Amino acid sequence: MPDFIINFLSSGNATSPHFATHHEGSLRVPIPCAVLNVVIITVLIITLIALSVGQYNCPGQHMSSVPRNSHVSSCSDDWIRYQRKCYFFSPMTKNWTLAQNFCSKHGATLALIDSENDKIFLKRYVGRAEHWIGMKNEAGHTQKWLNGKKSNNWSNLTESKNCSFLNSEEVSSTECERNLHWICSKPSQS
Repeated sequence: MPDFIINFLSSGNATSPHFATHHEGSLRVPIPCAVLNVVIITVLIITLIALSVGQYNCPGQHMSSVPRNSHVSSCSDDWIRYQRKCYFFSPMTKNWTLAQNFCSKHGATLALIDSENDKIFLKRYVGRAEHWIGMKNEAGHTQKWLNGKKSNNWSNLTESKNCSFLNSEEVSSTECERNLHWICSKPSQS
């Protein structure tokens, strides 16, 4: 008979189902604790595997509202990256000038819409709320972006209304003194 079985039987613990005696120098671990530890570790491992596999098999569950080609990490907190620009969508309201001042303090301008894709992206985030953008009618002239470019034909602009806003349906204009949400934009850092 092997030595460890003889030691176990002669140690007096043969009647105790809670401890097992091993070779000299081994740890004596209560069997229920050892079993419980193995069960807990096994459950944790299975859970981690299920979570990591779930991310790849169910991408719709784990996707954020940020498009694939955006990288939030290259923009500061509360800003969203899309096509090499960082955007900030204000939760507050201000008039056009104060909104532009806010953007300037953050190294940005009110949002400049360079393409149809930019416009679609921004409309998705603003919802029904009206957000100031960086287009303005200066002294009765045609609407221009803050970078000096003339406006595109996307907008429903009124010559008598000087400042432009965007909502989920259109780009339009209104009095600059109204308090609206706003969108800032600036080039991303990467």
